[in-house]
Amino acid sequence: MGFPNSVLSFACRFEQVDWNVGIFKETGDNIYDEVFSIMPALSWRPIPSTVIRFSYRYQKQWDILGNPPARTGAFQLGVSSYF
Repeated sequence: MGFPNSVLSFACRFEQVDWNVGIFKETGDNIYDEVFSIMPALSWRPIPSTVIRFSYRYQKQWDILGNPPARTGAFQLGVSSYF
């Protein structure tokens, strides 16, 4: 495609955050307020100073009471150039 030194990369990022560790003093129930996400990505670097990245993010987020998680997904397209 006219880019003899281009590089194609695959990445995957996992995240888990527990904002409130412990239990409620009043009831003894767990404090949730947690976020979990996974984000696979495909990057193409046609030249060393430019990156085009396509990724998908899947995320589950629990509220403070531990109700069933809100599930979200998003596609992202990023273009970066370094100079």
